Amino acid sequence: MIERNLSAQVEPNPCGPEMPRLLARIFSTLLEAGEDNRDAAVESGLKSLGEFLRVERSYIFLFRREDGEKLMDNTHEWCAPRVSSEKARLQAVPVSCISGTMDLFARGEVLTIPRVEDLPEEFRAEKEILEAQGIQSALMVPLMINGNLRGFLGFDAVHRIREWSGDEAALLSLLGKMFAGAFELWERTRLLREMNEDLEGRIADRTEELGLILRTMDEGYFVLDGGGNFLKVNEGFSRISGFSAGELLSMSIFDLLNGTFPGGLVEERSGDGQTSGISFETIISRKDGSRRDISVTGRFLPETGTFAAFVRDITERIRRERTMNFRATHDPLTNLPNRRCFLERVEQALKRAAETGDSLAIAMVDLNRFKRVNDALGHAEGDKVLGEIARILSRAVRDSDTVARWGGDEFVILFEGVRDASDALAMASRVSDAVRVSRPIHGRESFVTASIGVALCPRHGHTAEELLRCADKAMYMVKNGNGGFLLYSG
Repeated sequence: MIERNLSAQVEPNPCGPEMPRLLARIFSTLLEAGEDNRDAAVESGLKSLGEFLRVERSYIFLFRREDGEKLMDNTHEWCAPRVSSEKARLQAVPVSCISGTMDLFARGEVLTIPRVEDLPEEFRAEKEILEAQGIQSALMVPLMINGNLRGFLGFDAVHRIREWSGDEAALLSLLGKMFAGAFELWERTRLLREMNEDLEGRIADRTEELGLILRTMDEGYFVLDGGGNFLKVNEGFSRISGFSAGELLSMSIFDLLNGTFPGGLVEERSGDGQTSGISFETIISRKDGSRRDISVTGRFLPETGTFAAFVRDITERIRRERTMNFRATHDPLTNLPNRRCFLERVEQALKRAAETGDSLAIAMVDLNRFKRVNDALGHAEGDKVLGEIARILSRAVRDSDTVARWGGDEFVILFEGVRDASDALAMASRVSDAVRVSRPIHGRESFVTASIGVALCPRHGHTAEELLRCADKAMYMVKNGNGGFLLYSG
């Protein structure tokens, strides 16, 4: 790849969850295109890609031989408004004039050019060609068919410098495979039609070439009938599910979902308002019993009454997101919710209480004589005691309650569905008793007790700030009296 650090302001890349869905739609459109509208399908795909990537020109070059010389033709092109077309003059161009690029393409590599003026000497010819067209940044993807370089797909940024991310390059490389596969399929379809005109209407579904393309894709692919039964699967989906193709063809999608419903459902609608495609994330059960998170981008095919979809295994992405979210909302020492998470839950609980008329309570918990623990055992052991106290508090409350670490040796508890003050005090008493009971903690007898202050909503306030302030005051009143629990009465 040709990449340089840029000091100038560059256009941010738009790569995100929409890009895979866009590629899937383009590929589906290419596969479904009839002989009379294939060029229109290609140019429509180039237009959609160009607008999505925020470039000014997208195009395809295909190679051919004439009188023993290898030439290239600009066969398809889309240009943004006020950007001139280069298609007419870029016909029968000798391939030898882009020797540096061809060396990269021969290895199946994507050529990314963030800044044309920074191209090295071995790309001097390419630099002159691009600068003559006023191009500042470009990306080019080889079109490989059965291991042979047949052309390339390109994107030009004319008005601004455009930086290309690794994710974009990878996805556009996949797109190059899709275009190449579609071109090969169309070529084979033409040959088959010439051999037997009677097979013309069934070639798209039955050619071995399409099957080869789908089988060799890293992504999963399947086709379902109206009842959700698998009609076609590729090797990519077999790897994701753990079932062989033969096993899957005797199953339905519901056998893998096990009652799990899709999340984040996004629908596409046709001109008549009917749902034409959907995208969603869900969880499937593999053959070995393990579960995998997947994303599905599919399209309904009304002419056959089927549903075709591309599938990606997103398990690792989901795991990373969950880990990052947990770290952002939980205390690393105790694994309890942190202050930020606790306040969010209180705000949500206050809204529910306002709607239902129920009460809730907040308890501020401070450990008595905890400094003696640190002094006697050291801070490392003190941290272990805090971890044990966190587990004691969590076991002492209901599943619907929230225990969080407030800071230092202070904890807070949210009690939802509290009937009255006596109910709140009973819960506080249970917490106090759980902490006060003498027990060995990491091999030493615990002498830690708790001072607990309780505030009730709406009696003592209607906001998290008001309730926490009242609970804190009640807690300090208890602490001055050597521990226990107390309902705020100020």
